[in-house]
Amino acid sequence: MILLSRLKAAWRHRRSRIVISALLIGAVCGVLGVTVPLEDLFIAARTKLRSENASGQIVIVKIDDRSLEALHDNDVNPGLDAQVVENLMKAGATSVYFNRTYPFSDQTAGAAKLIKTLDRYPGRVYLGASMRAGGSDATLSRVPAKAFRQHARLVSLAVVAHPLNLSFSFPYMSKSTVGRVQSLSAALADQVHETSRMFRADFAIDHQTIPTVSYIDVLNGRITPAQFSGRKAVVGLTASSSEQHPLPLGDFVPSVYFHVIAAETLIEQNPTALGWVPAFLLVAVMMATGIGRGRSFKPLRLAGYALILLVFPTVLDRYGVEVTVLPAAIMAIYATVRARTLDKIKDVSETNAASGLPSLQALRDMRERSSGLLVALKIRNYSGILRSFEGAVEADLAAEIQRRIRISEPEVVVYHEGGMFVWLSNLTDIVELFENLEGLHRIVQNGIVIDGTEVDVGFNCGVDSELQNTIANRLANAMQSAEEAVRSDELVCHHDGAKGEVQWEISLLASLDRAIDNGEVWVAFQPKLDLLTNKVIGAEALARWSHPERGPISPEKFIGIAEEYHRIERITRFVLDKAVRAAASFVREGHEFSISVNISAQLLRNPRLPRMVLETLAAHDLDPAHLILEITETDRLDRSAKTVQMMEELVAAGLRISIDDFGTGNATIDYLRYLPAAEVKIDKSFIREIDTNPGDHLLVQSIIEMAHSLGRQVVAEGVETAESLALLRSLQCDQVQGYYVGRPVSFRDFVVHLAEKSVRTTG
Repeated sequence: MILLSRLKAAWRHRRSRIVISALLIGAVCGVLGVTVPLEDLFIAARTKLRSENASGQIVIVKIDDRSLEALHDNDVNPGLDAQVVENLMKAGATSVYFNRTYPFSDQTAGAAKLIKTLDRYPGRVYLGASMRAGGSDATLSRVPAKAFRQHARLVSLAVVAHPLNLSFSFPYMSKSTVGRVQSLSAALADQVHETSRMFRADFAIDHQTIPTVSYIDVLNGRITPAQFSGRKAVVGLTASSSEQHPLPLGDFVPSVYFHVIAAETLIEQNPTALGWVPAFLLVAVMMATGIGRGRSFKPLRLAGYALILLVFPTVLDRYGVEVTVLPAAIMAIYATVRARTLDKIKDVSETNAASGLPSLQALRDMRERSSGLLVALKIRNYSGILRSFEGAVEADLAAEIQRRIRISEPEVVVYHEGGMFVWLSNLTDIVELFENLEGLHRIVQNGIVIDGTEVDVGFNCGVDSELQNTIANRLANAMQSAEEAVRSDELVCHHDGAKGEVQWEISLLASLDRAIDNGEVWVAFQPKLDLLTNKVIGAEALARWSHPERGPISPEKFIGIAEEYHRIERITRFVLDKAVRAAASFVREGHEFSISVNISAQLLRNPRLPRMVLETLAAHDLDPAHLILEITETDRLDRSAKTVQMMEELVAAGLRISIDDFGTGNATIDYLRYLPAAEVKIDKSFIREIDTNPGDHLLVQSIIEMAHSLGRQVVAEGVETAESLALLRSLQCDQVQGYYVGRPVSFRDFVVHLAEKSVRTTG
């Protein structure tokens, strides 16, 4: 009763009715199998996309036209078959199968010879059994004479042709008048199944790659062991007078080829038919979640349908897994077309009559929460523009505004009411949106031509990014922000719950590229001291920003913002270039020098990273062995195989990987198990009090011993006292870095520091 009441409630909603109707249509198609011919055609078409070679384990002995002409007969006899079996066994064949219902009686000429031959090779010769023409059931009633059956094994020649011969299925076992019989294909593939279950042959296997030998050549001994040793032989009629059948979307071939292709299918894989339910359920979920207005035709959803209905079946075919997709496809098509039609009806009912654009009410009616940034653009002199024309030009003006909005975002829907134009941006980066709006402002400043007259249009924008709110609330906030932008004469006013801080971050981020170009962002170099040689053998490259108004900006601040808004690549590229350039200059002067560059875990998901690194090395002619990539933000590290593979690719190119801030966050022992790191950097929080805190002392000692046992070098960060340095040297730490060794300085100062070759050390 509860389910029925819920269905009744759902039926009252038009989009729910579409889903329910589509589900019923798809289920009926699947249960009744009405799509089987089309499904067979689809499967046959997919097999044309790939071609598989036969295994070569099965050889067809063809009773072809040449053999019959040489024998001056229209068929062979048991005596000839006996000689063929003998010759095949001598050539090394493991077993011989006759792809025919052995029609001869035991009184036929040569029958005695064949019986002796069968007796000589017990269990290695197989004779066919089939249904009698016009039989009413699936029982095999045409079987060889008893005298033959006593010395040979039987195999079923049953095959089920699908409608229009678009596919063929084969049983593993069949019933016969003398008991259950294994099918020819299953016997050839050594598959034993006590079931009459059917399987579909894989007709991507090219029948022309199946080895064949003429019957007359075998009879006359014109064969070699190389042709048959360790293989199975199938004797079948292939003469032009024999029964021929069409391969799905292919040539007409004798029936023996069908059985061998079926056997090759079983040799290659274990065919599994999942039926129509899996694809039906997947599409049903996608359909039910995507029936909302404007969602049924989204590219990602259409791509999902294509993946389920086209790509997955094609991929699964290679592994012998068959899925029926047409009931799901019919369901998806029905739901998509109906939903699209309903969308169009709603568009008509929620359209601004003057401009032809969707009204703001249409936007308010959106039930689901929106995921994009909401922009409200207010034309300041909208009413004055309209009054300056005698005719109705609002539609033309609105069309021109919409066209310019869509220059950067062609797919957005623009809603219109009076002088307000609103859209949900496809952009997720608010900085990028601000840049787009600045570009739109420059375009509109050039003027808009309406009815042959150039019109000066001015506008201001409000942006709402509070995605958790309803669309109605967000629309009100964006429109209010647009009005505020008009009053304050700002191009854009951004509404956000944490407005002040967010605007500062966005302002900071928006000026980052300019700061890099202007030299405000620069690279500092902090020396690394080798404790064995007591020499500076490298440095860590660190980004610094000297803002002309705010002064030095904390790296944690601007690096963190850049990571949050996915702009870290530009900074990394800049630092990498400066660092590699510096290292190359030191190496050319004969210094043993390596440079360390921080790589955000976020960048490890970027497939362009290896190319960026290697191109930078090549540009400055620096051997990769002189570059160390320090992986930071390990708590964000994607532990997928793809990420590890990228790091292994970098290591294979000659670079070294270092785990930064080891001992904190996720940078722990677990990462040493799967990251190809050559170095670990102990976080400065453990080094700061190492000479006074026994716990830190013991922990650092353990890390050094463990890392050394795994073949990793150890670098200690944050060395600020002579006592800490001496203690780390006694613990056999490899390298140290910190204010006691040297502060981060400009390249020029670092060159002076390196040239002096004097570092404050103790011990």
